[in-house]
Amino acid sequence: MKKITLFLIFAFLSNGLYQAYAYNEKEPVKQLLMDYVNKMNALTQGTKKEDVLELFDEKYSGNTVYVNLSGTLVRKNYEKKDISSQLDDIIDDDNYDFKLILDKVVFQTQKERAGIISAVINFESYIDKKLAEKGTMLMDVVAIQSNGDWKIVQNNMVRVSEAKDIGECVCYVYEKGSTKFVTEVYFPSGLEYSQEFDAFQVTTKDNKRIIKTDSDEYYWDRNTGKLKFKGGEIGRGQNARKAIEIVLKDLYKESCVNIVFN
Repeated sequence: MKKITLFLIFAFLSNGLYQAYAYNEKEPVKQLLMDYVNKMNALTQGTKKEDVLELFDEKYSGNTVYVNLSGTLVRKNYEKKDISSQLDDIIDDDNYDFKLILDKVVFQTQKERAGIISAVINFESYIDKKLAEKGTMLMDVVAIQSNGDWKIVQNNMVRVSEAKDIGECVCYVYEKGSTKFVTEVYFPSGLEYSQEFDAFQVTTKDNKRIIKTDSDEYYWDRNTGKLKFKGGEIGRGQNARKAIEIVLKDLYKESCVNIVFN
């Protein structure tokens, strides 16, 4: 699963925004934003990646400041080539859905060769129809006239996450030899991150090697390293630490797109 696109986050504004800002030839930056919205909304239904890219100036640059649930700041910068890559991610990912709802436009100005629009956007994203993230974003779009056409040349955003049910997780693994492990997992749970401890033991049952948790048993093949749970293979681990990581990914698959192990 590809990570959520930060600099394209205004791509899926609802039709209500279009209705609020009908075409006005004296305000081409508003029209440019509407063209971008419509093409992005139709990206998987006939509109091609190139149709979106043509709306951006070759000197485009964008930046975001992302405030996650824990209050940590993440800063990123983008160029037009990054947009192309992220559009590929959106097109290729059938499990990802995104919705933005315009709250209000807080500032706008239109000059002869440049214009700016600032808006507050509420957003929601879904992975496999589960809420991946919910929050609010302040977006500033700058456009210029280039060779007779209007192009997006700058996009600045501050994005604040307010709720997550699925996303990035962090795990700390504490080892006692190669047979006993205790893990501490932080995972998104609504308005905050939750913490949970788990204990694992590598042992033998019916002459088969298993990894035992408080409630489940995972069979770990001695020769191939295959890990099986309820008859299905969930991965392969050649050592105990790696095997525990695979088990954790299975245990927290409903909440974690990815787990960072420390």
